[in-house]
Order: sequence, then structure tokens, then C-alpha cells
Amino acid sequence: MFPAERIKSLREGKNISQLKLAKDLLIGQSTMSEYESGIKQPPVSVLINIADYFDVSLDYLTGRTDVKVPINKLNSRLTTRFGELTINDLFSLQDDEKEAILIHIQTYKKYKNLQNKKK
Repeated sequence: MFPAERIKSLREGKNISQLKLAKDLLIGQSTMSEYESGIKQPPVSVLINIADYFDVSLDYLTGRTDVKVPINKLNSRLTTRFGELTINDLFSLQDDEKEAILIHIQTYKKYKNLQNKKK
């Protein structure tokens, strides 16, 4: 049922009426209704406009991922106490390096869960 469910969920999450969204995207309200109900699939150009409107990725909008953040936002620099890091830096790591980082993240999450349970 993607992207119908995602479009409706995003719209409702921002408390925007179907009519307002349709007007903002320069399409008819009945067309927007058909997109949200799954009767019609939006063309790629409309999907791009919807993704830009809600600041989500096309992959999220079409159900390929549950990560809302567009890739151009992910590529921004992350400032850490160790300096600056980009997502591209992470992607360029070797598999064993990625695995080591994943183990550290999982261990940290377990530690935080234990800390939260003690509170």
C-alpha cells in the first residue's frame, strides 16, 4: 500500500488537510485523495515533491526503508568528540571495521538499557 500509507501518515502527522497539501503541491484534492487511498500511484515527479515537502527520503516514502532522513542530510558532517565524521566515512570502512563499530553500538545500547532499568 506504499506510498499511500506514508503520504497520509506524514500529512496527518503534520496536521495538514488533504486540500492544503494538494494546493501546496499544485495538484487537485481528488487526485491527492486517490494517492492516499492507493487508487492511483503518484508519478515520480509528484513523489519527489511530496518527499521534499515533508523532508523525507523517497526510499521512506515508497516503503523501502523506515529511515525518514534524506541521504543529502545524512551526508552532512557529524561533529564528535573525536572530530568530524561523515556518513561517507562510515561507508568507506572495511567490513571488519563496520562489524567492530556495530558491536560497540550494541554493547552501548545494552548498557544504556540496563542503566534505564535501574532508574
